[in-house]
Amino acid sequence: MSSSLTASNLALIFAALDTNGDNRLTAADFTLRADQFCAALAPDPGSPHHQAIRQGFADWWEHLRTVADIDHDDSVSSAEYLTAATNGAGRSADGHAEVVLRLAAPLFDATDTDADGAISLQEYVRFYTAMDLDGKIGELAFTRLDNDGDGRLNRQEFLEGVHAILTSENPSDPGTWMLGRT
Repeated sequence: MSSSLTASNLALIFAALDTNGDNRLTAADFTLRADQFCAALAPDPGSPHHQAIRQGFADWWEHLRTVADIDHDDSVSSAEYLTAATNGAGRSADGHAEVVLRLAAPLFDATDTDADGAISLQEYVRFYTAMDLDGKIGELAFTRLDNDGDGRLNRQEFLEGVHAILTSENPSDPGTWMLGRT
């Protein structure tokens, strides 16, 4: 079972994915989010970033549809999502984290617009804007995730943050701040 912190973070992720607010995730939600990220971060449909983002969101949806859609209605309710994300619907909760981390890597690459191997604060705030989130949340999350204080997020800091928001029960873990304070 998830802690209240993990459950709160997963609820924020669910809400960010639920594009029409109907309390159900569908393939259309994942396609729309992929399109939004691609428009903001990788607008060239032929680019490897664009294709990787679209494939990552498609894989995430397929994973959820397979492990979470208990009633087989081609949608995932918030309860189904929370169950699947915390215990993988009978599988390891790490299965969900692994799928999301496979998407996080190309999102990191596309967010790193100057291809210097790190994400600047400006690049990170643009990433948040692509998620329809307040840039102020992005600024706070960036500060918390920048473990070495160099003003840039390297790949490891970013991926550790993504993993933590999905799995951490420790409120002092910087990743638990990725979508704001829960």
